[in-house]
Amino acid sequence: MTKRPAQPRLLADENTSHRFVSACARLLRDFPIVHIARWQDGSWLGLDDAALLMSCAEASLVLVAFDRATLPWHAGQVLRAGESHGGLILFRRTVRSANYGEQARLLTEFWFNESRAWDWMNRIVYLPKSP
Repeated sequence: MTKRPAQPRLLADENTSHRFVSACARLLRDFPIVHIARWQDGSWLGLDDAALLMSCAEASLVLVAFDRATLPWHAGQVLRAGESHGGLILFRRTVRSANYGEQARLLTEFWFNESRAWDWMNRIVYLPKSP
């Protein structure tokens, strides 16, 4: 069994912008996020969501995405099949897909204020969080 890293990292899915990832790095220089195009040489681009979610579990990666329609469903399918996913952070509809600054602020603040110590396996969180 492979040893899990001390701190899970974040994987931005293919429907998030590289500008979002850059904005996170501008806010916090060592923010632990990578875009899927740069993870494993981009080999997961355009492939099956369920397989990606299970691969994220193996790599201790939390997937960050906008796909509220299908990713939670795929996560449920993964669980029903007796597998695990590495966790999901989804942006609510109120967060515009081109507002990279707001996305980065929401994610970095949430990650460092609340979520780093969480067990992310099979967890789904929506940002901004409900009051």
